[in-house]
Amino acid sequence: MQSHTASIERTNRKGLKKVEVRLTITESSTGRQSWSGEFTSLSTDGILPDERLSFILDSGQKGTARVRETSFYSRTPEATQIHFTGVGPLV
Repeated sequence: MQSHTASIERTNRKGLKKVEVRLTITESSTGRQSWSGEFTSLSTDGILPDERLSFILDSGQKGTARVRETSFYSRTPEATQIHFTGVGPLV
């Protein structure tokens, strides 16, 4: 997993700035790219499964993803782990 700093725009216009995102990028034999990853958000941000997110990575790459699942641990209820899957290539 690669680590990047990203700005994340949400459909409700409440963006997240300077978020550490961990990505896995896979190239298929046909040249198609898929990507997925995770980041930690404040539980009060209220990010939900199937929410659409737009990423701008520190490398300049951009992409759109859907939240696959969210999870939090009772020991750190203020933080939520967000797992997402890209819906197209990173460009």
